[in-house]
Amino acid sequence: MATFKSTTFGKISGKHGTAVAATRKDGLNILKVYRVASNPNTEGQKNQRGKFGFVVKELNCMRKLFTVTFGGQYGINRAVSLAMKTCVSGEFPDFKIDYSQLQLSKGDIPVPDSHEINNMLNDLYKLEWSNSELLNEKTDDNLSIVLLNVTKKQMNHNQNIALRSSKYIEFSLPDYWSESEIYVWLYFSSSNNNNFSDSKYLCLITV
Repeated sequence: MATFKSTTFGKISGKHGTAVAATRKDGLNILKVYRVASNPNTEGQKNQRGKFGFVVKELNCMRKLFTVTFGGQYGINRAVSLAMKTCVSGEFPDFKIDYSQLQLSKGDIPVPDSHEINNMLNDLYKLEWSNSELLNEKTDDNLSIVLLNVTKKQMNHNQNIALRSSKYIEFSLPDYWSESEIYVWLYFSSSNNNNFSDSKYLCLITV
């Protein structure tokens, strides 16, 4: 950008070759490189905006969870960014989310080498996991379970319901979650809830 005072031509404005002239509020003339405004309605841009809006809408019911796992009221922004990179497919307007690839938390706390989940009775389930004392694995790490009802767009966040050392936990589905598809994840957090593991997708339950 160039600035100048013109005593020969007076006030200059408009496009001049590859530059455009304008006058600032203080009366100073400036020259800037002329750039054609980008078209905000290209197929790629419409697709990206549609994809973003779709993911925000789908994950909005998990907003409270992301304030915990991604640190504050803007945690959903990080969740949406991760989802757009890892688990969304399709083209506008037909997008889909692969919930088995959705990340609910990120961190360096280890997750179990193995796990097993079984239906005990009606809506009662038992989750068992290994405790192999990996590097940075602590017996007082907290276990949390997340249930997402994609049919009803509702979430159940069972936060800090067991310690890693427990090796198993029983949990129930809400009794009003009938005729639904329910995705299940676990994650671990430190005893002070400042550090997290990557979330671990467990299964899809159809009731």
